[in-house]
Amino acid sequence: MAVPEGAQALEAHGRWILPGLVDAHIHLSTAAEARTAVRQGATSARSGSTSFYQDIAVRELARHSPDLAPRLTAAGVFVTPDLGETVLADPDLTPLARLKDGVRSAEALRRVVEVNVARGADVIKTRVNERAGLPEQDPLAQVYSHEQLSEIVTAARRRGKGVLCHSYSEQGCHDAVTAGIRSLEHGAFVGERTLAEMRRRGTYFTPTLTAIAGLAESSDPVLAERGRTYLPVLKRAVLAAHESGVPLAAGTDSSGGTVRPIGREVELMRAAGLPALDAIRTATTGAARLLGLERTVGRLARGFAGDAILLDGDPLADVAVLTRPVRVVRAGIAL
Repeated sequence: MAVPEGAQALEAHGRWILPGLVDAHIHLSTAAEARTAVRQGATSARSGSTSFYQDIAVRELARHSPDLAPRLTAAGVFVTPDLGETVLADPDLTPLARLKDGVRSAEALRRVVEVNVARGADVIKTRVNERAGLPEQDPLAQVYSHEQLSEIVTAARRRGKGVLCHSYSEQGCHDAVTAGIRSLEHGAFVGERTLAEMRRRGTYFTPTLTAIAGLAESSDPVLAERGRTYLPVLKRAVLAAHESGVPLAAGTDSSGGTVRPIGREVELMRAAGLPALDAIRTATTGAARLLGLERTVGRLARGFAGDAILLDGDPLADVAVLTRPVRVVRAGIAL
């Protein structure tokens, strides 16, 4: 095939070339975070929500300036009981501030989904458990029932959107999966019955091992102990999911200005027991299918988006090389 005149050429002798990677769970709120993510090899990504629709703006930034941001699937704002300051993200959310019990009624749940869709969200993000990254919260405490989760999923489906769900406890994971979510996020204590249901339904598992490993390094003793306790449990869940045929997607859950390389998640997938090639697929073909981009990204093939990373070592021998790409190509642009 003839090389177009004026095309940029990269010296790749002695390098390994892979498709650009996909971070299936990341919180990008600034242009600087988006730029860091793409330069670390995440040429495509799915948002795990932002507080004021910044991810939708990042998505548009990526469309006209692909060298500045990953190709992004935006989630808009979190469907969560306590919106906090996010009620100011859109005038149509402000009436929810008056609700005594927060966003819990069917009407309120539908309202947040509808506002997200109106603002241009590609997917809907919700939760079934409290957060692991806040020491005052109990990640095993359930905040939405099966009925409430079903309301969110139904409202999203009416508008052609899938749902990703923050979860930790086995009961919460099971309620979320049987309610019809598209992907289970975190899911440290997901059990055998839920994994069987996920395989049957084709529900994806995005374990965000990177985020849980990060808790173990926290200066807060509660978070550090939580991370040390949860990480081995989550690794066992990841291996069990893989062995039972549940589709896995890599996601770092980066947020708060710290953008972790998606290659680190692949490294932790490998540490959980996945063969190297299967671990790499969680950030390429697997994650691409979750995002509905399997005909655009995740492969080096004619007609695909022209995303690639250059590595200085063989990732099948050592997947850690994915954490430090030598060069990144985004939509044919060498960064």
